[in-house]
Amino acid sequence: MKNHHIEFNEVDYIVPSELYNIEYSYLSKQGFPFTKDFLLRTLYISPLSKFELASFFGFNQRELNVAIEEPISKSEVSYLEDGRLCLTALAKSYFSDLEAKPMVEKPQTRTSNVTFDLICFNKVTNQHGGWNTGLRLDVNHEVQSMSEQHARSMFAKNFQRFVEAGDLGNIRTHDNSLPSLYSVDAVKRKRTIAHRIKRTFEIDFDNKIKPFYINKTYENDEEISHAISKDTDTLRLGNNTETIKQAWDTFEDMSVARFIKADEIDFRGMIAEMADTSGNKPYELLIGPLYGSQPWTKIEQFLKRLKPTKQQAKIKELSWVGANTRYWGISESFNKAKESLQAYQKTGKGNNYQLAMYLPCDDQYKAKEKAIREWKQKLGNLSSCEGVLNGLFDGSVEVILLENEFAAVSYHLSMPDLSPVHIPLGFFTKDKQLVQRISNVVTSFLNGSVAHDKPNLIGSLNTNR
Repeated sequence: MKNHHIEFNEVDYIVPSELYNIEYSYLSKQGFPFTKDFLLRTLYISPLSKFELASFFGFNQRELNVAIEEPISKSEVSYLEDGRLCLTALAKSYFSDLEAKPMVEKPQTRTSNVTFDLICFNKVTNQHGGWNTGLRLDVNHEVQSMSEQHARSMFAKNFQRFVEAGDLGNIRTHDNSLPSLYSVDAVKRKRTIAHRIKRTFEIDFDNKIKPFYINKTYENDEEISHAISKDTDTLRLGNNTETIKQAWDTFEDMSVARFIKADEIDFRGMIAEMADTSGNKPYELLIGPLYGSQPWTKIEQFLKRLKPTKQQAKIKELSWVGANTRYWGISESFNKAKESLQAYQKTGKGNNYQLAMYLPCDDQYKAKEKAIREWKQKLGNLSSCEGVLNGLFDGSVEVILLENEFAAVSYHLSMPDLSPVHIPLGFFTKDKQLVQRISNVVTSFLNGSVAHDKPNLIGSLNTNR
């Protein structure tokens, strides 16, 4: 089997950026008024006397003096020793060839809105996403205080590249050549913007993580790649395989355990099993968090086929118990999955389920208040969200469960010798016995307590209802 990379996690990084209003002038070739244009063209072909010029244009002496006054004052036309008028070197530079119109470069004033990130001052697109579901990178406050000067410098340095890419709108020149920057007149900071960069984590069959880099997307590719990698790769996770083993034992699950070794994961075996559709296993293997591409495809396929609950029957609960890790939910894919779950709750034919999301909170003083603040900052919208202390198996296990219908389980493995982020692996099942077993474990956790008078379930985190 050919070696290839397998995506197992994704994290969005938010690069603080600022939108600037930049006033500038650029040089663009412009033509001359009709009379001056033909006067210069005529003298470009050959020097002529004032009499010859007057005859050619049909001017009297006063009209000719008016016509040549400005070109002479601007040192574009001068007299030869024999009294004939001729073009100076300056005026000759207006012509590119014998038949061309005379053109002169003149400053044109313009204003553009440009956004630069505050880490490397790359020009970035104006995204409409917010500050939630992403890890915000730190910015050097000294650099930020001088951001207008940095923006001025980067704009001047890359002006022609911005024009060529169409980033400054439609700037026309006479011969469609690139204009040159004449001056940057003013730079005004307008507002701070969240620029989002997605980092996918991939691993090969030899358990080697694919290096992260941004290829030719930004002017300073290496610097911004380094800033993103540094935020994650320098943090050392603790190994949680013992906790994961407790979860396997509790779930009586052998779906993933077979592929986990002391210091490696048998991805080759996992992919081979996922490709084999001939077996009768009561589950399908999953790689990634449950909102990740491959797991979410399995879950959504089932949701699309749900039949509404009968009017007299109790509406079933669809529970999503989150993982208590730094990287869980820090992706736009999480928001999309949550929005899909909310959308599938009801159809024109009736109710499918009632969504309840259980977000892990650290067991600490004023746990609920701190959880509301932290999850509000992470996710923004906390509708349908309940707080639970620590999380399922210390937050190492993520579950989406629709009672008596299906269950999806993801074990967020922390193996720091393999990966700087968690490696979520799990399974999807519609097997009634497996679903019931998982349901029993989840229900027991939600109804349990970490200590006397300290229940795991701490209540709604949605302060807007």
